[in-house]
Order: sequence, then C-alpha cells, then structure tokens
Amino acid sequence: MPHETSATKFGLRPVVYGRRGMVATANPLATLAGVRMLAQGGNAVDAVVAAAAAIGVAEPYMSGLAGCGTLVVTPPGGTPRVLVFLGRAPSGATPDRFTGGHPDAGPLTPAVPGNLAGWARVLSDYGKLSLSHVLEPAIDLAERGVPFTPFDGQMFSESGSRLTPDGTATYFHDGHIPTVGSLLAQPDLARTFRRIAAEGIGYLYGGPLGRAIDRLMRDRGGLITEADLRAYPETLRWTSPIHATYRGVTVYAPPPPTSAVQVLETLNILDTLNVRDAGHLSPDHLAMVAEASRAARVDTDRYVGDPAFVDVPVSRLLSPEHTGELRAEVDRRLRASPAAGVPGGGFGEGGAAGGGGMASTTHLAAVDASGLAVNITHSLGHGFGSGVVVPGTGVCLNNAMHWFSMTPGHPNVVAPGKTHEWPIAPLHLHKNGRFAGTIGTPGSYGILVTTVQVLVHLLDFGLNLQDAIAAPRFRWVDDVGDPLPARVMRMESRVPEATRSALAGRGYEIDLLGPWSMRVGGVQGILADPETGWLAGAADPRRNGYAIGW
Repeated sequence: MPHETSATKFGLRPVVYGRRGMVATANPLATLAGVRMLAQGGNAVDAVVAAAAAIGVAEPYMSGLAGCGTLVVTPPGGTPRVLVFLGRAPSGATPDRFTGGHPDAGPLTPAVPGNLAGWARVLSDYGKLSLSHVLEPAIDLAERGVPFTPFDGQMFSESGSRLTPDGTATYFHDGHIPTVGSLLAQPDLARTFRRIAAEGIGYLYGGPLGRAIDRLMRDRGGLITEADLRAYPETLRWTSPIHATYRGVTVYAPPPPTSAVQVLETLNILDTLNVRDAGHLSPDHLAMVAEASRAARVDTDRYVGDPAFVDVPVSRLLSPEHTGELRAEVDRRLRASPAAGVPGGGFGEGGAAGGGGMASTTHLAAVDASGLAVNITHSLGHGFGSGVVVPGTGVCLNNAMHWFSMTPGHPNVVAPGKTHEWPIAPLHLHKNGRFAGTIGTPGSYGILVTTVQVLVHLLDFGLNLQDAIAAPRFRWVDDVGDPLPARVMRMESRVPEATRSALAGRGYEIDLLGPWSMRVGGVQGILADPETGWLAGAADPRRNGYAIGW
C-alpha cells in the first residue's frame, strides 16, 4: 500500500499519521468525539460509535439514531465481520399502501430504524466503554450547540423544505436557515440521548420513544408500530463479508442487501485491464473505470436485494467466468459509442426503485493501536430523511421506504420485514493476510463508482491516501428517468480539459461539476503499515471531512 510520500498533489492537506489510533469522519467535531474515546481508554469501536452519534448532531441532515447503516469490523489479527443494520419495512408495508404514489418524504417513508441498534450491538461485542460513555460527546454538542458551517447552509437550502413544522422548529432559527457561525443547539435530542444513556436502546425499541413514534405514525398515516420497533434488535446478525482481489490486495465488502458486490465486480473487470499504462486521468483510464462500473451496475439492478427474500447469485457474479463475460462487454463498449446497447440492448434496462436523487449519507472509520479496525456507512436516505421529526425528541426519521420498488417481481419490491438494496460499500483492505486499510464514502449510487476510483488511484497509480481521495472524480448520472447510467458522466472540472474533450469525442455526455463537488462523494480512509505500526488517515475536502491521528 502506498506510503511513499505525504506530499499533496491534488489538495491542500497532508496525510495524517498516528500510532495509538486514527479517526476519520465527515466532520471535525465528530472526529474529535472519536479521538476523545481513544484518549479515555476506549478502542476503535468506542471511537467510531461516539463519532457516529456526534455526527448526527453536527450534520443532522445526513444521519442520526433513527437512520440505517452497515459496518465492517476487523478484529486484531483476524478476518472481517459485517453487521447490517439497515431499515426494515414495517409489518404493514405492502404495495397497496402506496397506491397514491411513491413519496420521498412524509410519514409513509420511514422504515424501522437500525442505527441505534447497530451502534449498541458492535459496542457490546467489540467495545470497551459503555453506551452512556460514548454518547457523552453527542449530548454535549446537542446541548451546547455546534457552529453552523457553509456546508450546513448548502444542505439546509437543498433539503430543508422537506421538513415538517416540527422539523423546522427543531433545526431552523425563527423559521430561517441559521446563519454561518451561529450555534445550532438541539436540546430535545440531548434529552433523548440522556434517556438512552440511562435506559438503553429499549428507550427506542419498544420504550417511550418507540411509543411516541407509534402514535405519530398512527396520527399521520405512517406505518411503523411499537411492535415493529421492539422486534428490530433481535434481527441483527453478524455475517461474513464478500471479497475480491485487486492488484494483490484483498478487498472485503458487505454482502447483499448492500450493493457493494458491484464494487467487487468492477474491480474484477479492472484487474484484467492495464489501467496504469493508460496514464492517470487519461481518457482511457476514465473510460475503463466508467464502462467496468456500468457493466457491473446492470447486475445490481437485476439481482441485488434482501437475501432473506430473493436469491442473489453472489458467487456467480464474482466468478472468473462472469468477469470474463463482463470484460467482453466492456471491450465492446470501449470500441463503440457509449450509447450503444441502451436501452433494450442489455445495458440501461430500467427498474431501479427510488432513483438516485440527492441522498444524504456519511462515512466514518477508526483504527487503534491493537489493530482493531471498523468503518460505518449510515444514512437517513435523502437530506433530513423523511422530514418527519418526532415532536419533543429531536429525532429525525429516515425515508428508507422511498427506495423500495413497487413493481411486482422486482428484487426490491416492498414487503413486510424486508430490507431493500442499499448502495453502500464500507470496505476493508487486507494484504498478505493482514489488515491494511479502510475506504468508504457517502454518495448514493455514486458510492459504487467513487470507491473504485479511489482504489485505482491508490493501487494502480501509487497516490498517497490524501491525494487518492482528493483527485478529481466522476459519477454516472442516476435519476428516476435514467435508473441505470446510460450516457451522462457527472465530472469535476479538475479533470484535465483534454481528457474531457476526448471523452466527449467518443460519445460520452459530460455534465461538468465544480472543481470540488460533494456530488462525487466524501471519502474517509485509514491505511495501516503492519511493519511499523503507523496509521495513515485522510478525509475528503469536498465536505467537512477531517482525520485526526493520535
């Protein structure tokens, strides 16, 4: 893994180093919350759970205790394990409940939340500190308030209209978006966290908060019941990751219902191509990644869903035979117009559930001196999730039900107790049988292309971790009208103009973004050098990301 330099080529930040621990999140206040746990005798799991709770306060539009997520943990000297705590459809969720449309906000859209249960489970199994201890930073931030940033202002402007009046009262100042530098306090959420610290997660899963959600859903036409909440924690199970090998590095990823299998399929294709000789950020480099990811994306839409409800042929999708089939299609497309074959020609066949849109997700990672490593990707769905805040609690509910399909026969058609396919991919990297690093990002379906690009920057072109994260990126457009990426590449303007022009000449449509666009994700990563014990951390400047080593 590259450690040759900490000089920056694409950004203004160096790689961050530490030996006792490293935390990387999308917000410096959350990162500090994690480092605080390390300094108080906690381990990487304590740090990442504290950071996860804190970032829901600092960036309430991205995540929170009523969101959904997935984590990967590698014990010291061990193999990775996966905990999926994604939202489940309530017991009353059937297609006939959505005959009036497929809303992306409002009381019909929350799924049974998993974040709090997931945090508590990994803390119980791998942490050293109590839940009440790791919630202290979040409580402090919620009570005292966090400084409102320009990034917050952007997100409030884009997503604040989704909020119910209770939500507006919770996050806005006298009905207006807070001014930059003012403090955003959330006293109701602080009280909720204090109750959870005192009473445990039962406060949500069947206790007073759960009953408040039940009443709210009944009053407003929602679906979640107290019984749904009470049953959720017992559904959590540790599972084994899926994996592929890229340039000699084993890449571990969560299995379905996440669509991280797409990342591994893409890497399998690229592992048969000579990306390095194409030249960094050259037309051929980007076209190879684009077409490999597009080929793999078709399998995501066709097959990936909740394995308790549908058979997802993961072994076949990752087999050498299937990789060869996809490689042949990629070769054909690299020689032809990129529009060839869509729709009706195998690529670009529709059917995705809720479409892309402006999803709001975050990613966090921590590694400690013992070698314990964990990273989490969790989300509310869209910005501020459903927009529904439970009155008097400060808790914003997710909108995970929006991402189900209502098409009969689709792998992600809604059903009680089901989890839909989620485009999240927290990755662990191992080399020579030893832990070597973590990579992850938010960004909806862009996640599945962003993570690949960062790994290519690292492993094919030898960039250091910060440069690999900061280097210009692209993503495919994926919205409701174009559920599979057919033609349009959304690309940062820092991609060389000669490359952009050459790709346009090949038939790609370029949707030019700004030089540093959050639309292409917000990556956090940590690399470990097993020989020296040093950890290298980096975070994405496209958002408020910060890594801190200790």
